[in-house]
Amino acid sequence: MAVISTPQGSRLSISYITGKDERGVDIVRSRTYNNIKSSALDQDVMDVAVILSGLQTYPVKSVTRINQVDLAQE
Repeated sequence: MAVISTPQGSRLSISYITGKDERGVDIVRSRTYNNIKSSALDQDVMDVAVILSGLQTYPVKSVTRINQVDLAQE
């Protein structure tokens, strides 16, 4: 049986290094932005992440796009 994948949307998660703990390990905090169109190009999502990161005082550790899909069998 084939599986049908229907895009439902995306989220953008940006992780920032906000400091160091007593052992010198990075402290990481994340911001998640919901309701990203599933049809948005990866480059466009990255461009938005760069702009949003420019508004922060902390350096970026990672940028992640989380795609959500509904799965159904034919």
